[in-house]
Amino acid sequence: SREGGGMGGDRGGGGSGGGGQDQSQRVSKIFVGGLPPEVRDTEFREYFAEYGPIVDSTVMFDNATNRSRGFGFVTYESPDPVDKVMQRKDHSFRGKTVEIKKAFPKGGEASRSSGGVDR
Repeated sequence: SREGGGMGGDRGGGGSGGGGQDQSQRVSKIFVGGLPPEVRDTEFREYFAEYGPIVDSTVMFDNATNRSRGFGFVTYESPDPVDKVMQRKDHSFRGKTVEIKKAFPKGGEASRSSGGVDR
């Protein structure tokens, strides 16, 4: 309930959110980047299942070469596990640190909660 907090200099240049997403917004999906090429769906899912019940998890593969594209997504049943995952800063697979971000819906689902502001 801070009045007029909106666009002020919050931690300077948070330009990675895309569309000015508020990092405190609650989502149930995460993006995981920097995965080693050997990581498969099973290992990926097992790691993130420690944080809560998973609805869906996918390591993205190139259809032509069938090689990992080095990133994936995890969708949890609720936003709570996402908060737990985000609190930890040192996630790694096979000795390689990975980057984790909240995955915001592109328009679709988000527009419902934001009062449908698609132009």
